[in-house]
Amino acid sequence: MKKCNRCGTEIQTGQLVCPHCGKPQRRPRSIRCRHCGTVSSRALEVCPSCGDPLRHDWLRPLLVGAALVVAIAVMLLVIPWLQQSLKSFRPPLAVSTVQSVASEVPVFVLVEVPTLTSTPTPTNTPIPTNTPTTTPTPSLTPTLTPTVTPTETSTPMPTWTPTPTVTRARPSPVPTETPTPAPTVAPPTTFRPEDGALFSGENAKIELAWTSRHTLKPDECFLVTVRWAEGGVQTSTQVCVQATFWFVDESLYLRADQETDREYAWSVQLAREGPDESGQETFSPFSPSSRERSFHWR
Repeated sequence: MKKCNRCGTEIQTGQLVCPHCGKPQRRPRSIRCRHCGTVSSRALEVCPSCGDPLRHDWLRPLLVGAALVVAIAVMLLVIPWLQQSLKSFRPPLAVSTVQSVASEVPVFVLVEVPTLTSTPTPTNTPIPTNTPTTTPTPSLTPTLTPTVTPTETSTPMPTWTPTPTVTRARPSPVPTETPTPAPTVAPPTTFRPEDGALFSGENAKIELAWTSRHTLKPDECFLVTVRWAEGGVQTSTQVCVQATFWFVDESLYLRADQETDREYAWSVQLAREGPDESGQETFSPFSPSSRERSFHWR
C-alpha cells in the first residue's frame, strides 16, 4: 500500500483518488504476464492470475532509444549531401543538353497528298420518236366445206332369252326353349311383436321373430329389412341372420320422423349369399317377402 503525498492517508492498490482529501493519484504502470497474458500493476512481482513471476521489460526502452539515436545520425548525414547536390545543379546547362540531343534526332513528318477525283460531264442522249406504221387488214375469203351424207346401217334386234327361276327353300323354324320356372319357397311368417306395437325409451328390447318351413343351408340366411321415413325421405337397412329372431339395434332409436309417430316397418325373406358382378359379397333373395308389420319406438 502507498500513501497520499498530500495528506499521508494510506491508499489501497487500484484507487485513483485519495478517499480522504480527494487528490488524484498517479496511475500505476502496468505490465503483461508473459505466461497467461494478464495485465497487472508494475508494482507487483507475481502475476495475480497464474502466479508466474513478472519480468520487467527493460530491453524495449533501450531498443527504442537506440533507434532514435540512429535516426538522428542518418538525418545529420543526409541533409548536408542534399544541400550540396542542390547547389551543384545548373538548370541552363541541362536545358542546352536536352536541346542538342533533340536536334540530332530525325523527325518524320507525315504529309497527306490530296487525291484528285474526276467528275463526269453529263451528255445529252437523244430520245427516239415513235413513227406510226400502217398494218394492212387481211380480207376474209369464204371456203366451201363438202357435206357428208350418213349411210344407213341396219341395227341388230336383241334376242330374248328366258330367265331361270330360282326357288329358295324356307328355313324350318327353330323351336324356342321355354324356361322352366324355378321352384318358389314359401316366405317366413312373422308373429312378434304385434302389428303397431308401441315401445318407449332408448333401452327398450325390441325382438323381431318369425317362423319358416325352409331349412337353411350354409350359404343361406334370413334377410330382415327395416324401413322408416327420416327427414321426409324413405330410408331402410338390411341385416342377414341365421336365427329366426333379431333384436332391433339401438342406433335406430328416434331415427323415424315424429310426423309418422316414430313408425318402423319390417319384413323377412330368404336370401342366398354370393358374389355379384364386381366380386363383392351380396345377398340375393330367393323367396317372396313376408307380410310387413310395423311398430312405434318413441
